Amino acid sequence: MKRDNATINQAIEEVREGFPFPEILEQTIDTIKPIASLLREQMPAGGRLLDLGCGALDKAMVYQKMGYQCFCADDFQDSWHKDPKNLDPVIGYAQSLGIEVYTQGESFEVPWEKESFDIVTIINVIEHLHGSPRGLLNFAGTLLKPGGLLVVGMPNSVNLRKRLSVLTGGTNYTPIRGMYEFEGVWRGHIREYTLEETCQIVEWTGFDVVARSTFHGILKDRLRNRLFRSIFRGLYAVSPRLKDSLLVASRKPVDWKPREPDPEALLGVDGHQSFA
Repeated sequence: MKRDNATINQAIEEVREGFPFPEILEQTIDTIKPIASLLREQMPAGGRLLDLGCGALDKAMVYQKMGYQCFCADDFQDSWHKDPKNLDPVIGYAQSLGIEVYTQGESFEVPWEKESFDIVTIINVIEHLHGSPRGLLNFAGTLLKPGGLLVVGMPNSVNLRKRLSVLTGGTNYTPIRGMYEFEGVWRGHIREYTLEETCQIVEWTGFDVVARSTFHGILKDRLRNRLFRSIFRGLYAVSPRLKDSLLVASRKPVDWKPREPDPEALLGVDGHQSFA
């Protein structure tokens, strides 16, 4: 474990030396570390890794430094990415490390062959989808080799901070001001999931869950006061499932097939009912 941590920390330091926006890397380090540790546990370095919804490419850069052969895809339509002064430097740096980057259109398409990846990661993406996650998970499955690893991560919808916010009359949603001021289709969070729900959607899509966990991905960003963070960490030690972020890793079975929609499963769910 110490050796793995040393490898991960070294990779982060090497990325930090040239990453053009160090403040972004600092914000995501607490997310990168548990994902990197999971990758080391589940899949030896050297394999082909595709990061769907790669964002600022910082996570993939660390994986690349760890020895994985990384590929990245995103539509890069968030406001930050639309500014060439932001996007061009990070893509340039990623490419200098040997990472292939592809800009997606409205669909999930990528230029790489089906069943050509050992690992597909989908980190902080599913909670932004306006529709079912089934399509994205199916797409990931078509790109994975049989036995390949799918890693899904996102904020935990029932983390302790959100529960306390609701109890005191606050909200468990993202701040309303962002959506109110936004022009066009909202790009923020639509629906976050619990750890159990994330396992469920992965299993419904035909994958075999091999690891599940929660971690502190955004605690430092949300709670700047060190005393409050210490108190929260103590509470999390009692109930780890209330940590702010979650990870689910699964394997693609040899006989995997894309999951078709099941209209009958809608009956009686959230107002859907049969009138027969």
